[in-house]
Formats: sequence, C-alpha cells, structure tokens
Amino acid sequence: MNQKFSTVSARNWFTLDAVSLALNGAALIFSGAQGIYAPAEYSFHCMSVNSFRDPLLVRGPATGNMSNWMLNFVDFQIQGFGLANGTFDFSYASDCAGFFTPGIWMGLLSTLLMLWILAYGLTMILQVTTMDRFDDPKGPAIYVPQTD
Repeated sequence: MNQKFSTVSARNWFTLDAVSLALNGAALIFSGAQGIYAPAEYSFHCMSVNSFRDPLLVRGPATGNMSNWMLNFVDFQIQGFGLANGTFDFSYASDCAGFFTPGIWMGLLSTLLMLWILAYGLTMILQVTTMDRFDDPKGPAIYVPQTD
C-alpha cells in the first residue's frame, strides 16, 4: 500500500500496490495496477475485486504449483490510513463504480435526442403560415352555400 500527495486534489491518496499469497513455501503476487485507490482519509469499496474478469488485480509471477490460482474478493473494502483513536470502523467509502453507469448515459443521451427532435418539430410547426393571398379584408366575406 502506498500513499502520495496529489497536487490536483490537494489531498493524500492511497493505492493498493500488491497482494501476496503464500502457501507452503509457494508464493503468488497480484499487483493492483489500476483502479484501487481512494483519498487517504476514506476507505475503498468495490463489490467485486478479482484477477480474472475485469481485473483490478493483475496476476504476477508465481512459484510452485500456484500458476492456476485466481483471486476473487466479494464486497471488498480496505482502508490503509486515517484510522482515528484505535477504532476499527471504516470511514466514508470511495466506491469503484462510477455515478454514471452505461445505462444512465444511454438514458440521458436518448432523452436529449428525443427532446431535440421535439424542439425541431415544434419550430417547424410554428413556421407554418396560412395562405392569405386571396383574402380581402375590405371586401365582403366569402359565402359558401350549404345546399345543392
């Protein structure tokens, strides 16, 4: 685990650099190359942290018979720094899932497209003018008989 200061956010951030598994003299190292980071005073939470599907942990070299091992954490939460007064409660969690999921983006873009089509249609309808070329406001009104 590593902690460094970011000048952009003006706060310390921690990253999970590696996870090491050791069993009966064999060792396997997974590096946290991407995605496992949070502000130092927060904890990091993710529903699934694994090494095989959308990996947040990248497999490193293995020794012994651990070459086929994979790692999967369900409901993973970690906090490396910022524990106050000896408490073991996690602070506010920085989650790995973004606020805008692909479904939300598609809904927003579809809504914006439909609103643009509606606005374009309304402006086209408002531009329609009636034909008043044969109407004479000073003359008598047009009389159309209703009987045959």
